[in-house]
Amino acid sequence: MMLNTDFIHSFIAATNHILSVQANITSEDGKAFLKKQNDRLVGDVSGIISVVSDKFNGSVIISFPESTFLKVMSQMLGEDFKELSPEIIDGVGEILNIIFGLAKIVLNEKGYGIKAAIPSVITGKQLEVSTMTKGPVVVIPFTSSAGDFYVEICINH
Repeated sequence: MMLNTDFIHSFIAATNHILSVQANITSEDGKAFLKKQNDRLVGDVSGIISVVSDKFNGSVIISFPESTFLKVMSQMLGEDFKELSPEIIDGVGEILNIIFGLAKIVLNEKGYGIKAAIPSVITGKQLEVSTMTKGPVVVIPFTSSAGDFYVEICINH
């Protein structure tokens, strides 16, 4: 399966919708681009989830700088978080899980046959996270009322 606009758009729409509904944050996707070997994309808090179907596999990553993530979690949970802590770090996995669930519904209605998956959480200062599969990686940068972040999508046959 090629990484088509249907697939990418489903994750973009789900990301914008979930941040709006869950955290009252407006976000806007920027121009998607193919990640090159030497592109270094970093985040402090990232979630990664496998995308598995009978026809293909891949992964989706969402990565936030610490300041953006703290604002998102503060908005979601109604508390003012000033530093990363174990109790909020799992929030990136929850956000990604909800985005994945919404995109999966839309894509499965179109016959993609995506199965359920569980996200992993990765944290570290200026950490670069790699996709779990080999293949072209599409990066979607987002700007939001909480700050910038990005989503990476990789699909392999």
